[in-house]
Amino acid sequence: MVNKFRRGFTAEEAALIATGLDRFDSLDSANKLFQEAKQLNISTDKLNNIYEDGKKIAEATSIQGALLEEVYIACQWHDYLSGELKLYNSNFTAQPNDETPLEVFEIMRRLPRPDDPRTHQPLPKITTITKISLAKWFEANLPDKAKLFDPSESYKTAKTGYIKELLAKQVTPIQQAPPTAQIEFSKQITETDTWKELHDLALKAVSEFPDWKTQNEKPRSNSSQKQKITMEVIDDWLKELQKSTKRENDTIKKILIEIFNL
Repeated sequence: MVNKFRRGFTAEEAALIATGLDRFDSLDSANKLFQEAKQLNISTDKLNNIYEDGKKIAEATSIQGALLEEVYIACQWHDYLSGELKLYNSNFTAQPNDETPLEVFEIMRRLPRPDDPRTHQPLPKITTITKISLAKWFEANLPDKAKLFDPSESYKTAKTGYIKELLAKQVTPIQQAPPTAQIEFSKQITETDTWKELHDLALKAVSEFPDWKTQNEKPRSNSSQKQKITMEVIDDWLKELQKSTKRENDTIKKILIEIFNL
């Protein structure tokens, strides 16, 4: 289930809310239940409800795709204006050509990995966007759904996102090169054996978690939905998966929580 009390949503969460599928935590889980339900021998009324969900899933998938295109643009603007990438390398981020009303709430990035040019690049799928800017986007594309993200309707007069004309008046991008020492320390950190070992442990856990989660989720009694796996069970799994310390496992668990919205 999508937590509607959060201050920002991913594109997928926004699509689920917009289509009334927010009882699911992902489009994959909604589609899986839909496919299973189609195989059941049930009444016509229930079957109609199932196919109505199928239409909603198709709509949500389209909305997610459209949002992701603009989340990518929002991430580019975020990096251009914030200068965050300069903490990791000396390359300047060019000003994006496109504009978007969406505004980044929390940007998520690739894990640090030596010699990987994509290290620290944004991950649009799990980056969250502010509610009011989502309302602004829906106002322009699906007006009847905008109020779902801002019941006060303040989005109607708000200026959100990354619009060149507005930004020229409000913000001056950070274009100064970072101190040389800052760049060198960043490089030194990612080249340490400790960092590389933690990266490899985290990468293994992230890669194997989805299959393990699917196999270990237990169905709720009298329900087709599954119980969420507890943090204690994840702790036990990490201990069995690899030889890592409790502190390393705590860090890896935080990574899993952020990536998989646990």
